[in-house]
Amino acid sequence: MKNRRYTSAQQLNTLRIRYPDSEGKLLRNGFEWEITITPTALSDTYRIKIVYQDGMLPQVYVITPKPLQMPKSAKRLPHTYDTKRQRICVCLPSDWSQSKLIADTIVHWSIQWLIYYEHWAYTGIWEGGGHGNWDVIPVSA
Repeated sequence: MKNRRYTSAQQLNTLRIRYPDSEGKLLRNGFEWEITITPTALSDTYRIKIVYQDGMLPQVYVITPKPLQMPKSAKRLPHTYDTKRQRICVCLPSDWSQSKLIADTIVHWSIQWLIYYEHWAYTGIWEGGGHGNWDVIPVSA
């Protein structure tokens, strides 16, 4: 039996149902979706945007706050595709496919990234895994 592939409309509708306080719109071959997230009771609040085009890896952006806080000695955000645009890397392309729901994967991985980010911003140590070394030595104020 082949894996089911979810359409953009199915993906977006699932996100809207699971996260009723979110916003999204269908595009020609995909969608854009935004949600406000507070990863833990002690966390800051973030607005993330997921941009999806059929057949492509969803792109995740931290919209607010912008810019994200970094340790003074850091030159760029950890585990990102683009520090300036705050496009975060939440998985390898091989970890996601159209047979998976974005609501069950990308959203949760984004929340995990934010938790690891907060730890990194405070300690300078990236514990979120992935490629590269993102550790920095925080400079005392």
